[in-house]
Amino acid sequence: MSNLVRISSRVVAVGWMVFQGSGCDLANQTASLGGNSAGGRGSIRVAFINNTSFRTLFTTGMYDSNDQDTQPDFMQFGGENSELTLNENESSDVLELGCARVFAMGSPNLLRAIRDNLPQDASDPSALVSGVQFFEPPAEGTDESVSGVLSGVALPFEALLGVDFPCNALLIIRFETDDVGTNPFRIDFELVPSESDR
Repeated sequence: MSNLVRISSRVVAVGWMVFQGSGCDLANQTASLGGNSAGGRGSIRVAFINNTSFRTLFTTGMYDSNDQDTQPDFMQFGGENSELTLNENESSDVLELGCARVFAMGSPNLLRAIRDNLPQDASDPSALVSGVQFFEPPAEGTDESVSGVLSGVALPFEALLGVDFPCNALLIIRFETDDVGTNPFRIDFELVPSESDR
């Protein structure tokens, strides 16, 4: 699947054609990385809220789109070896990632950056999936691993630093059942800026 939802300028990208203005690119590439010293980086906090009746499987993280050798800061949910899970009607703790130019969930560039720039044992291959996958929860008394029936997928998602969020902010990600769209699930994004403007 090569479709991608990118929220900058409320643009939907289909395939590899991304329709967005150069102003977005400039804002993204010049935005502060939020560090307290030259060359330093801040962080973002992120919380996931699963408002569906399905378990999730996904990889999310931050990467620098202008650096093909970047080592992304990422986390994985629901894989065979993942420490994090996000089950039906459940919320995560508030988690932290190092700030970078792009926040992504299951996007091709995030997955490529993980595969190309980190050792194989640094990630759980079962969670390196496009977008966010939703599974029927296991029947009571059965194995708790995510190996049930795939019920649908939310498209890969990206948000841009300096356009959609600043460093040191809180991102709230909600997974919703989508009764009107062409995909059965969607990702909703909410920004809570930090008290600091740095």
